[in-house]
Amino acid sequence: MLWAEVMTDPAPLLEIEDLSFRYTKKSEPVFSNLHLTLNRGESALLMGPSGSGKSSLAYCIAGLYPRYAGVLEGQIQFAGESVQQMPSSQRAQHISILFQNPDDQFCMDRVDREILFALENINYQGDLAQRVEELLEWVGLEGLQDQSLHHLSGGTKQKVALATALATGAQLLILDEPFANLDPESCELVLESLKKLQRRGLAFLIVDHKPNWWKDLVQRVLVLDAKGQIAKDSILPDQLPQHRDLFQSLGLYLDDQWLQEYSPLKPNSDLPPAIVAENLTLYRGNRVLQENLSFQIPSGAITSLIGKNGVGKTTLLETIAGIHKPKGGLVLSGKPGLVFQNPRFQFIKLNVMEDVMATLEASGSQESESSLLARALMLLDEFGLKGSENLSPYQLSQGQQRRLALLSMLAGNASILLLDEPTYAQDEKSTRTILRLLQDRVKSGLTVIMATHDLSLAHAISSKVLWMDKEGLTPTMEHLEIQMKEACPCAD
Repeated sequence: MLWAEVMTDPAPLLEIEDLSFRYTKKSEPVFSNLHLTLNRGESALLMGPSGSGKSSLAYCIAGLYPRYAGVLEGQIQFAGESVQQMPSSQRAQHISILFQNPDDQFCMDRVDREILFALENINYQGDLAQRVEELLEWVGLEGLQDQSLHHLSGGTKQKVALATALATGAQLLILDEPFANLDPESCELVLESLKKLQRRGLAFLIVDHKPNWWKDLVQRVLVLDAKGQIAKDSILPDQLPQHRDLFQSLGLYLDDQWLQEYSPLKPNSDLPPAIVAENLTLYRGNRVLQENLSFQIPSGAITSLIGKNGVGKTTLLETIAGIHKPKGGLVLSGKPGLVFQNPRFQFIKLNVMEDVMATLEASGSQESESSLLARALMLLDEFGLKGSENLSPYQLSQGQQRRLALLSMLAGNASILLLDEPTYAQDEKSTRTILRLLQDRVKSGLTVIMATHDLSLAHAISSKVLWMDKEGLTPTMEHLEIQMKEACPCAD
C-alpha cells in the first residue's frame, strides 16, 4: 500500500487536552484551554476568523510549536503518545502538514529533490524514483521532476508541497488553506486525490475559510471564535446553513451570497488607459511563458486576471511592476505597486509600526514624524490591525500579513495597484474590508489589476476580466462564466 495501514484500534487518533499557546511568556494566549479529538480515518474542517489561532494550532499538532516558537501548555497525544515527546523522524511518519505558503516548507531547489528529501528523512525502502513519480501523478504534476521550484507558479508549488506532505505516509495530514493558490480545475483534481486517500484510511484536519469545497470530504466542522475558543463543535456539513447567524457574527464565509451586494465600478473614460501592452513577451528566468500579448487596462477600475496555474499571471504582474524585463511594448500611465502572493517577501522591518512608517517615509511625504505616526495608526485601524503595532510582521496570521502588505502599497501612493491573490487566507469580514478599501480608492482614481482564482469575486467586482491561457490573453467575460459553471463548489 502507498500509505500507512489504518489500525482497527477504536481509540482516538488525536487527543488535545487543555491546550494553550502564546508566542512569549508575557504575551496574551493565541488560544487557551482547547479540547479536541479526531478519530482514525476521520476528517474535520477547522474554521475561524483571521488571527484566531488556526494555523498556530496546526503547527502545535505537527510538533513545530513550541520547538521553534512559543510557549505551549497542555497535552497533544497521537495514538496515545505525546507529540511533544516524539523524535522528529517518528512524528513525521505519523503527522504531516501542508503550509499555507509552500515556499515556507521547501528545503531543496528542484521538484524531485524536494520529494526525495522527505522520503530520505523517513528512510523509505522502496524505489525512490518510482515513488516520486507516483506522488507527482497524484497531484497532477507528471513529468515535472527536474523543474526548478523557484520558477514555478504559486499553485504549482502548492501541489509540489502536497506531494511532499504525502511522501511520509503519515496517518494524519494537516492542510492549512490547501486551495489558496490553486485554480478551480486543480482544486478538483487535488480534492479527488484527497478522497482516495481518505478511502485508504487517512485522517485530515483542514484549516480553511471556505466550507463549500469540503462538504463531501469532512465529517464535521469546528469553529473557533476571535479569541481562539471553540464557538461550535461538530457541525455536520449538511447543517451549515442552519448556523448562518453564527458565521455572520464571526465574519466567516458560509457561501457567496454576500457578493450579491457588490457590482463593478465603471472605468473612468476621461483618462487614458493605465497600461498599454503591444506584442509583449513574458520571461520567467530564461523560459518564455507568453508571447505577443497585446492588451489595455482601463484607468480607475478593477481588472481581474484569471486562468490556470502556471500560465504566467504572476509573471505578468511582476513584469508590470518592473521585476522582470519583457520584450515588446509596455507603457504605464502611473506608478505601479505590487502586493506579492506571499506577503512575507514584502516586509522590510521586524516591527509592524516600523514597516508602515518606512513605507510612508519612502513615499516622499513632507509631513512631520508625529503626523506620519498618526496616519500610520489610522491605517492600521482601518485595515483591522489595531493592537499589532509592536508585533513582528512574521507573528501575524496569513490574513493579517496580507492586509499589512496591501496597506504598505496603498500608503506608498501607488496609482496602479497589482494584487496577486489578495483575498486568500482572508475571512469574509476581512475580504469585505479589503473590497471597501479598494473600491473607495478606485473611485478616487486608483487602478487595480488583480490575479485571482476566486471566480465569484472576480465576477462581482471586475469592470474587465482577462482570461490567460497558453495561447495568450482574451479580454472577455465568457471564459469566466464557463469556469464558474465548471467549478460549482467555489461558485455557490
